[in-house]
Amino acid sequence: MKIGLVLSGGGARCFAHIGGLKALEEAGYEVCAIAGSSSGAVIGALYAAGNSADKIYEIAKSIDYTGFLTFVATGGLINQKGLEEMLAEHVPQTFEELKIPLATTAVDIQSAELLVMKSGTLIPAACASNSFPGLFGPLKYEGRYLMDGGILNNFPVDIIRSMTTEPVFALDVTLSAKEPLDFGDSGEAPGFFERIGAAVKGESLYPPLLINILMKAYTITQKRLIQIVTTLYPPDHHIRPPLPEDLGIESFGRLEEAYEKGYYATRNYLRQL
Repeated sequence: MKIGLVLSGGGARCFAHIGGLKALEEAGYEVCAIAGSSSGAVIGALYAAGNSADKIYEIAKSIDYTGFLTFVATGGLINQKGLEEMLAEHVPQTFEELKIPLATTAVDIQSAELLVMKSGTLIPAACASNSFPGLFGPLKYEGRYLMDGGILNNFPVDIIRSMTTEPVFALDVTLSAKEPLDFGDSGEAPGFFERIGAAVKGESLYPPLLINILMKAYTITQKRLIQIVTTLYPPDHHIRPPLPEDLGIESFGRLEEAYEKGYYATRNYLRQL
């Protein structure tokens, strides 16, 4: 019942990973290696440290995201001080101290190089993997300026193959690249800060068209890269919870909804095996 686990990036959509972990635990699966990207790297670090799915859910539920997200950063809108403090309470200082081997991805924004981090200081590595362009600024780590691993590898199914020979379960919460954009006149669009504030409160507030187009372009590139890597390194089990497209990377107020989608999608998949 040992498995390798891949956790895709996806911002707040990664709350579905917690539900997936809960379903795997209930079915008796033992995770022996984890590869995660972006927010999937953060959840992967929490789980690899020995926190159960229930514990991670409680951690996520207890966070006040209005204070957790601080609008002061270099090269971005938000810094990661809140994330660093949360991780410091629940994970060890280094990869080597984890109970489950973990690999995270990040991109050196200066050299355009993909980095796979498996050793050394853990918390900066997890935060670097989570540094979504434009939202967070680059994180300085061992002389490099690192950003979101999802820029080049948001679904590290290739990396997990070098960590274990056990069957690989891959949880995919990435956005669809085929969701149509609304080019109609829907009145005055909310600003970015207003959108973030509303998302933290769990409200439905659509972003301006410019942000929608930029996100769609980023998603198209991501999906093509994911298609290539999954073709070359197909996971044994690819689970994609049916998350609504309006549950965006910033929808931190929709924890319970994402959790349930991840839990039931994984549970139903396991029952069909």
